[in-house]
Amino acid sequence: MNITFTISHLTLLVGSGIFLRNYVNKLSEKGHKITIISLKVDRNIYRFNEKIKIIDLKTQVPSSPLFWMKFIEIKRKFIRIITELKTDIIISIHFPLTYFSSAVCKKRGLKHVYFCLEPFRYFHDKEFYLKAPIIYKISSWFLRIIFKKLDIRSISMTDEIIYISKFIKERGKKIYKREGYVHYIGIETKNKKIKTDAFTLKQSLNISKDTHIIFTLGLSHQMKGAKELIIIFNKILKEISNTILLIGGNIRKDNCIEILKLIKKLRIPKEKVKFMGYIDETHLGYYYAKSSLTFYTAIDEAYGLIPLESMLNGTPVIAFEGGPSETVVDDQTGYIVKKNDVNDFARKAIKLIKDKNLYNEFSKNASEHIRNNFNLDKSVLKLESLLKNIIFK
Repeated sequence: MNITFTISHLTLLVGSGIFLRNYVNKLSEKGHKITIISLKVDRNIYRFNEKIKIIDLKTQVPSSPLFWMKFIEIKRKFIRIITELKTDIIISIHFPLTYFSSAVCKKRGLKHVYFCLEPFRYFHDKEFYLKAPIIYKISSWFLRIIFKKLDIRSISMTDEIIYISKFIKERGKKIYKREGYVHYIGIETKNKKIKTDAFTLKQSLNISKDTHIIFTLGLSHQMKGAKELIIIFNKILKEISNTILLIGGNIRKDNCIEILKLIKKLRIPKEKVKFMGYIDETHLGYYYAKSSLTFYTAIDEAYGLIPLESMLNGTPVIAFEGGPSETVVDDQTGYIVKKNDVNDFARKAIKLIKDKNLYNEFSKNASEHIRNNFNLDKSVLKLESLLKNIIFK
C-alpha cells in the first residue's frame, strides 16, 4: 500500500508522535510506501526509517497565533503538495490537517481516514477549555467560532473514522454523529536490555532502599491532574512516610506552579517531590521498573501510552476512568478510580504498597497483560488489514 499520514507537528515527544513513529516504521519495514506530511518536524527528536518520505511544511504550529493568521496561506501550501501526491489512502490525525485533506480527497477520489486520537478538545470539550489558562481560553473561544463547524464538516467527508478507544468512540459519536472502528495502539514488548549497573535510581536520588517510589509523567496540559496528583500523594504520605513522588517529562508552567503551591500549602517536605525533567526513552523503562507504582491522574484521558509502558515493566498503574479503563484491568493489573475521587485513589495506592503479595500478583499480571494484548507487531498487523479493507471497500 501507498499510505500518507498527516499530523499537525512533530516537535515534541508526545503520545501522538510516538504512535506515528512506531507504526510508520513498522509499516515501512513490511514494504509499504509511507509518506508523512507535517507542519513542522524536528528530525533530532523523531527518527524514521530512511525509506519513509517526510514532507515538512516548515510553518508555524497551531499553538502559535501566527499559524492562525497565516491559515489560508498554509492551507494552500498543503493542498498544492497533497494534490500532486501519489497515494492509496490518506490518514489524518489532527485538525486542521483533517480539514485540509478532506476537500482534496473528495475531489480526487482518494480514500481518507480520520484516525481519532481524540476530538480537538479546545473545540469540543467544555471542561477542557474552561479550565485552560486565560490566554488559551480566549483564543479557543475565537477558534471555536470560526473552525468548530469546519472540523465537524471535514470529518463528515472522510470515508472512515478509526477511534483510539471505545471511550473516544462514544465521544466522537456525539460530536461527529458517526460510527467507526476501534483500534488499540500497541507498544514494543520485546525485552530491551537496560544497563542497571549504569546507575541505581535510589542511590542517585540519595534515598534509602526501603523508600517507595511513585512515578508519573505527562503533565502537559490542564486536564492531566496535577492538583489531584499532589493531593493524593499527600494522603499517602500520612500513612506511609517513606514514600517519594517522581515527576518526569515536560511540565506545563501552570501545572508546575500549581504543584509548588500545593506542596507549600500542604506542608509536604520539598525532598519528597522530585522533578526529573525529560527522561530519555532508553532510560524510561528503568524508571518504571524501579518504581513501586505509576500514577496516571489525567482526567477524561483518551487512551495513554504511559499505563502500557508501566505495566509492561511490571509496575501496576492507578488511573482515573476514561481511556485507561480499557488498558488497565481493574483489581488485576492496577486500579481504575472514578473521576476525581482522590480519596479512593489514595486508599488503593496504600493498599498495594502495604500488601506485598497482592502487589507481586498485580506486577506479574500487568506484564503478561501487555505482552498478550498490546503487542506492537500484532497491532500493526490489525491496522494493516483494516486499511486494506477500507481501500478496497
